[in-house]
This record gives sequence, C-alpha cells and structure tokens, in this order.
Amino acid sequence: MWSDKLFLGVDVGTTSVKAGLVDAGGNGLCQVSREYPSFYPSEGWAEQRAEDWWNAAAAAVRQLTAARPDLASRICCVCVSSQAPTLFGIDRQGNPVGNAMIWMDRRAQGICERELALHKAYIEAYSGNRLDPYYVLPKLLWQKENDPKTYRKVDQYLQINGWLVYRLTGRRTIDQTHAALTQMVNIYQMDWEEKAFGLFGLEMEKWPRICGCGEIVGEVLPAVAEAWGLPPSVLVVAGCIDGAAVPLGLGLRTAGDIFEMSGQSSGIGVLQAEPKFHPNLCSLKHALSGQWILKGSMSCSGGALKWFRDQVDRAGDYQEYDRLADSSVPGARGVTFLPYLNGERAPLWDTSLRGIYFGISTATDRADLVRAIMEGTGYALRTILEEFGTELEKKPILGTGGGYRSPVWTQIKADILNREICVYKMGFDAAVRGDAFLCMQALGLPIPWPERDAGSVCRPKAENRAVYDVGYELFQKIYRANRELFPLRLRGE
Repeated sequence: MWSDKLFLGVDVGTTSVKAGLVDAGGNGLCQVSREYPSFYPSEGWAEQRAEDWWNAAAAAVRQLTAARPDLASRICCVCVSSQAPTLFGIDRQGNPVGNAMIWMDRRAQGICERELALHKAYIEAYSGNRLDPYYVLPKLLWQKENDPKTYRKVDQYLQINGWLVYRLTGRRTIDQTHAALTQMVNIYQMDWEEKAFGLFGLEMEKWPRICGCGEIVGEVLPAVAEAWGLPPSVLVVAGCIDGAAVPLGLGLRTAGDIFEMSGQSSGIGVLQAEPKFHPNLCSLKHALSGQWILKGSMSCSGGALKWFRDQVDRAGDYQEYDRLADSSVPGARGVTFLPYLNGERAPLWDTSLRGIYFGISTATDRADLVRAIMEGTGYALRTILEEFGTELEKKPILGTGGGYRSPVWTQIKADILNREICVYKMGFDAAVRGDAFLCMQALGLPIPWPERDAGSVCRPKAENRAVYDVGYELFQKIYRANRELFPLRLRGE
C-alpha cells in the first residue's frame, strides 16, 4: 500500500527553507531551497518575519511539485522541522503579531540577570538547561515588560514549524522537541510547568497543546493543497527541531553517537538515553521517543563566512573561498579569527562577545582572511568538544550540513579537533530526510535507516597537529585577554 507513496520534508533553517521528497526506501528523489532574510534592528537583536518562512516554504514546495507532477501525486504525508527556539505569536484570527525573535536574539540578557536570576536553580531543575536568553522564557518576559501591547495582542505562541503546521491544517500545536526548549516545560513530565507560569505572571492559555513529534495533527487544507500542487488529504505530522531531524535523518539512534551540524551555526551533539543537565551545553529532546541529545552549539560559523562574503568581500562565492583557503597555509599566516559575531552560545554563553581578526598586516590577503574564519570556527568547535570530557575520546564525528560541502573546511576541522570526521555523502539534506522518517513513523512504517559511508572519512593530518595546538592556545588567549572589554564597548566606554 505504501511502497509507491512519497513523503514531503520541509526544514526551515536560519537562512533558508529546504524541501524534498523521499520514498519509502529512504531515497531522496529531489530537493530545492529558498533563502529569506533576517533583520538586526538593534544591538543583540535578531528577527525574522513569519510570512517569509511561509512564502519560502510555499515557493520551494511549489517548485518541486511543478517540476515533477508525477511525484507530487504520490505525496501522502508532510513533516516540518525548524530552527529553534523562537518567540512568535499570532492573534485570534491567526495573523502574525510583529516579527519573531529567533534563537540568535540576545536582548533578554538583562531579564536573566535581574528578574530570573533569583529563580535560576528552579528553572534549571525543571527545564534541564541553564538560564539564558537563548530560550523562550526570558524572551517572553522581555516582551511582556518592554512591549506589552504586542504581548496582549498575542492569542497564542507558536514555534516556526508550528506556524507552518497551523497554516497547513488550521491546528495550533507545539511538538515536544520545541516545547522542551521554551524553559516553560517540565522536561521530565513533558508538560507545561504550571508553577512557573504563576511565578512569572504568564498565561498558559497562550500556549498550545504539546504533541509527539510523529503525531498526526491533521490534513493539508484543500486551498493550500491546490496552491502547493499537493494531492487531497495529505497528512501532516507535528514535526521537530532541526537539531533532532538531522540525527534522525543520519540514522543515529544509539546513545554515544556523535555528530556535527554545520550551517549558519555549528554544533556538536551526542545522543543520550535520558536528559542530562550540563552547565555549558544544551539538552535537546530527540524526535525518537526515549532519546535525548546533549549538544553544544556556537552561534556563527557558516554565518561568519556569509558575513565576510556579503559585508566585507562582496565579490566571492563559497567555491572560490574553498580554493582561497587551500592556497593559504595552516595557521593562516599568523591571522586568528574569533567567530563571536553575535555573541556566543556554548560553551561561553556570553552575549557581549563580538568577532575579532587578530594578527592582520599589509601582507595579509583574502586567502588568509578566509582560512582564518574556517580555522576560527574549528577552534570554537574544539572548545565545545572539550566540554564532553573523555567519554567521547577518539570517537569519530559524523558531519553533515552546508559546511561539509567544503573539503578544505572539513580537513581543517579534522586537524583542529584531531578527530576522524565521517561526512555523510547521501546527496540529500539530512533534516529533510529526518522529516520524512517522522512521516513514516507516524504511519507505522519501518524507518529505512541509512548506512554510513565509510569511504568518506576525513582523517587528521599529523603534520598539522603542532600548528593547530599552538593556534588553539593563541585563540583562547585572545579571548581571555579581550572578554572584559566587550561589556565596556556595549556601554560606550
């Protein structure tokens, strides 16, 4: 019955939407992507528009279905994953209320330091994560205090994938993986923490029902199906965060499996059999029942290279940057880059940090600047890897995402981390594939777990070890020497 059916995965990342079709054997048939903008209206703020997510998703899916109507007619289920967490609300009519604060937004730092500091131990105990403006609770309290008109106008808050699910089905939901990142849910009971709502003067009715990631929540509305080129009665599942869709698409389901997602941000994650609090890392709910992920994510890796391309260079492209980086040398001829353009998450959790180019001279060229960015993100990943301690010593890392299109960058990471990196060469986006697997799970179908491609292993080069050990020590010294200066910069001193 299901052998000829197809599954539509839609992943809403930080910079673009990716959509693709997967068959019951787990084969990716076709995929497209559409970019959309972010907005930075003030220091430490990062916003996006809900209509941009929807329009990009609609355009991507419509491109797929228009190009292959023969495949479109076989679609039976759709799942949406997304970046997280996000503060975004809709009014009673279902219209967006203002722009959304995405995960990168750090404006609620003061809320954490003032209103929430006294309750830090309590929040961390039920949420399983450190108190930080990355999460929804501080953002929500900031909005209530500083933008009460918007707060009052919001009928319910959704996450990004929840917004698409709502537009697709008319149902308001939040999946378990997104709910666990709000810091308003008791992760051990997987339900809203009523005491916190009362303590902070918040209204539970502004939040929707929590659903399992593979729960079927409805069917695509007829008008949307027609506009997107979908057949009638396509089922919609609740979905998950992108950080859970990726390991699912990679086939990771065993405690101890380690992976790195490389995109706008980058992060190292390790599967866990239960939630585990770590003061400098983030505990994520996996899309699979009974599985968790301990993850450390930096804020800006691919985003740093995009910044260089768009704001500094304004001439190159990523393929050229790969060639340029390769033409430089390990150590980037003495140039070190700290990739803290938007503050930093793990393991520093410091809102005030900003990027630094250190060691540039008149002899520095574009190749050195590009390679320094790649090396700087590698050093930042090493600070994350060290947080996991010896339990992961010498285990290979599974690499996926846009950054792994660059063999030079991959080699740099392998050298700096001194780890083998197995790059998945599936030729298909892992998050989109993970979305399709959730569709299969929802329909009671066996998941066709992918096999690892052992032929794509990138091994560290012994001859670069000493250079990068010295470079890493310098990287940390530059951070330590400057960390006290960043708050002064923000105060204009």
